[in-house]
Amino acid sequence: MSKRVVFLITILSLVFTLSILSVISTSCGPSEPLQFVTYTDEANRFSIEYPDNWHTNTPKDPPELKVSIWEKEFGLNPVGIMVAKYAASGYTLESFFEYRKNYLVGNIENYSPVSTEELTMNGVPAIKYTYTQTVGPTAYKSVEICLVKNNTGWILAFNSPGKSFYSYKSTFNTCFNSFRILE
Repeated sequence: MSKRVVFLITILSLVFTLSILSVISTSCGPSEPLQFVTYTDEANRFSIEYPDNWHTNTPKDPPELKVSIWEKEFGLNPVGIMVAKYAASGYTLESFFEYRKNYLVGNIENYSPVSTEELTMNGVPAIKYTYTQTVGPTAYKSVEICLVKNNTGWILAFNSPGKSFYSYKSTFNTCFNSFRILE
């Protein structure tokens, strides 16, 4: 084989490998460092940070959902964060968490719990739980954090297709850790 043919095969192999790596890296999560901005909802008394190139939505339905923040404005396999606020008079953190978990068990297709952890978020006791679910053909991994303060229940939710979950984990941790209940 001539040196020219060997060189051409090497270049083509390199181009093919790089194109495969490019597709993998762009489809599995954020590829550049993120800048965060703060979303503040004065009426509902909370704030949360999110990546500045993500899209916010304040839906009217269900009324408990106060904001949803999505990586892409439109598209399949959404990655996002949601903040919900519930009237929780008479609920403890544990009973609010049980209420939420029972809802998931009864309403989420292929719901499967992964882990539960007690933690404190900015001085407020919380329960963080991770589960998997199926939406259409896509397997998702989701994390929710329940908090109860002053007769108000909060749910912070993050969902991502399972295959890209870990590439978003630090982004979601930054968002979760920034959540504040405004006094």
